[in-house]
Amino acid sequence: MPYGSRARLFASFVVAASLLLAACGSTVPPGAATSPSPTIAAASPAVPLPSGPPASASPTTNTTGFAFAAEDIAAYYQSKGYVCASPQPSTKAAGFTLRTCQETDDARRTRIVGLVTDPAGGLANAFASVRGKETETILAPIDALDPLSGFLGATLGEEQGAALVTWLASHLGDAYAETTSGPIKVATYSESADDHSTLYVEVANQAYLDAPPSVLPSP
Repeated sequence: MPYGSRARLFASFVVAASLLLAACGSTVPPGAATSPSPTIAAASPAVPLPSGPPASASPTTNTTGFAFAAEDIAAYYQSKGYVCASPQPSTKAAGFTLRTCQETDDARRTRIVGLVTDPAGGLANAFASVRGKETETILAPIDALDPLSGFLGATLGEEQGAALVTWLASHLGDAYAETTSGPIKVATYSESADDHSTLYVEVANQAYLDAPPSVLPSP
């Protein structure tokens, strides 16, 4: 499950960034023919960005920094065929709750969305991943760009999500990259520096960044 393994970047945000910056930019695993970023960046203007939850969903009026409430985002993904699990206590942030939704696409790749809410029920952290099919030890970033860019629109809203597509296209496939969009921290990363079979994008607000670590064991 992504959240139990790698979707935790903001819990040690500065440390992870420092370690990866020290690697001097060589984030494509050995054996990859070329860096994927230029190809994706060139294709990014043609990538559609879904507007997120249906029009019936009301934008959030609190200060979470997200465009929609977690339940509306979950309903949106369920309408696209995702199956959502019951909410569970977060293993990363004390008092927070995680709900994951999953589907297998037509290419047999696994897509997962995770929504983390604060004790008051406001969305505080969310992540999405695409895992390659069994024969794909390296997932081509172009094959994950559409669902991951769509996730940005579904959580941050169409305008803010669209503004991040170029950045995502340039860094998807990196072992780790981060940026800021208003009050939201945004990062994209691979399963690990040596494992590019699964690619992620994650967004978090300050409430999540400041949350004390959970005492629950990680799965």
